[in-house]
Amino acid sequence: MKPILDFFSSVKLTLALLLGLSAVAVFGTIWPVEQGTILRFELYFQSLWFRLLLGLLALNLSACTWQTFVRVLGEKKRLLGQLKNAGPAMQKTDHDLVCQDIDELSSRLQEQGYSVTLTGDRLLARRGVIGRWALPVLHLSILVIMVGALAAQLGFVGTLNLYVTHQSEEYFDWASETDVPLGFTFRLDHFEPQYYPIDLRFATYDKETRKQLQEFTTREGERVDISPGLSVQVQRFFPDEQHLVLGVLREGVLIGEYHSLSGERTYPNNIDLGIEIKLTAFRDPLLKQLHCEVSILENDEVVRQGIIEVNTPLVHRGVAIYQTAYSRDDSGFWTCGFQLSKDPGEPLVWLGSIVLTLAILLVFFVRFCAVGVVPTGHAFCLRPLAGFRGEVGQERLRGLAAGIGRQAPND
Repeated sequence: MKPILDFFSSVKLTLALLLGLSAVAVFGTIWPVEQGTILRFELYFQSLWFRLLLGLLALNLSACTWQTFVRVLGEKKRLLGQLKNAGPAMQKTDHDLVCQDIDELSSRLQEQGYSVTLTGDRLLARRGVIGRWALPVLHLSILVIMVGALAAQLGFVGTLNLYVTHQSEEYFDWASETDVPLGFTFRLDHFEPQYYPIDLRFATYDKETRKQLQEFTTREGERVDISPGLSVQVQRFFPDEQHLVLGVLREGVLIGEYHSLSGERTYPNNIDLGIEIKLTAFRDPLLKQLHCEVSILENDEVVRQGIIEVNTPLVHRGVAIYQTAYSRDDSGFWTCGFQLSKDPGEPLVWLGSIVLTLAILLVFFVRFCAVGVVPTGHAFCLRPLAGFRGEVGQERLRGLAAGIGRQAPND
């Protein structure tokens, strides 16, 4: 069993699998598969042998995680055994301690942030244990991400096209290329394209003679004077209908609206502008946002209403609904296109990514170190067990020894 575990947890296998997956990623990006007139980039990543490589990598990662977990879990027992078997002879890295009270040494080490375990006349002190667990947690988080990516295969991607006020209980599934039940009813209640303010021109005409009196160039939000004491302000402009909504102001106070397309007015009847207003020209509109008002129905009852805009989907029962297209037919009716997707593995990917980030931070910023206090004849000495390698480590060890009381280090 151990040779098999060692094989699947080997670094050589990890490097070979990563090299193979990298090669597939390069080929899948540079040389797509032709299917008729369509270039398919994703077929490499949907192939059986690519998934086999991913499965082997997951197995390799699982074996590494298990071995690391077992090693970290048994580390305290191993260090205690190492202290128990330590002889009275001093080692080159040991430091004599002035203090001869094991309980006092324990208290001083705890003040330095160490977790202390006493066993007879010997003492084990560890710090940064959480950093030791970061590595197996890091491996485990990658496995969670891979499981989440695999669970995405249980989801779907599809499309749905609707006229305003229409509804549907089905969507077109991309994978099966058939209409599939959605599980609820989706209704498009209202659609309105929103545009950036543009320059437009309107003219005033005499009601009786139909003669043009004045012409104005303005844009949404701006105000123009049309007669003494009266002015209009562009409230809304609908370029598709070429419809202009003007706010009518008297002495700077809004008193109602005038609709240029129908001539409808909402200001008091005793106010007569004496003119008609018509839109004469405008610049090509620049689209700002698509605004859809939708409803979700279950058992013929509305259970949810919401707004869908570009990059702002509506999510219901795990199904994310995005607007992707819109058009207007020759009769003036709006139709909207929606993309629907469900990814049951997304929460796992997010969870794994967050844990992975935290584990990486712990690996880099939390240092694990362990020391032992062992008797050597008539005194105690401080012995490094983990985390004190090199000159920097020895300097830290000397600082620790100074913190709990020591004589000059042995040469």
